[in-house]
Amino acid sequence: MKDEKNLHLIGHIIYITLYISLIASSIIFYNSANLATLLYAGWIILACGLAILIISSQTRRRAHRVSETLIQSGIYAYVRHPEFLGHMLMIISLTFMAQHPISAAIGLVLLLLLCIEIVEEDKRNMEKFGDAYKDYMKKVPRINLLAGIIKSICERRSE
Repeated sequence: MKDEKNLHLIGHIIYITLYISLIASSIIFYNSANLATLLYAGWIILACGLAILIISSQTRRRAHRVSETLIQSGIYAYVRHPEFLGHMLMIISLTFMAQHPISAAIGLVLLLLLCIEIVEEDKRNMEKFGDAYKDYMKKVPRINLLAGIIKSICERRSE
């Protein structure tokens, strides 16, 4: 158990270090390929990522106030891991803004680490919440917000 916690902590330290490195490289290499379309797309994606992070944080706060243990309301009704999605969008946006191979490499490693952590989070939640989480997994996609919205609309129409 202690080794698992230490490994998890080391993973967080590596992730934070890489994230800071990506931010720094995005500042240093900002628009290095001079591709305006990619730069503008990066800013739009960054805004979307920040919005998702803020919305998920507000949803979690509201859910904790009403003692909801397995959050299935708000943005969590459409995507199981909105905070991971928000960070993924921010990583992609920073990579687009830098337009440099170093930023792309760091971004890919960060995205890979997040994918691994999402799978681990699902495992932890299955252990913690059991069948309730398994049912939630069947209804709500991991990080595909668009699929979650479409699925929700289709379910409402069928009712």
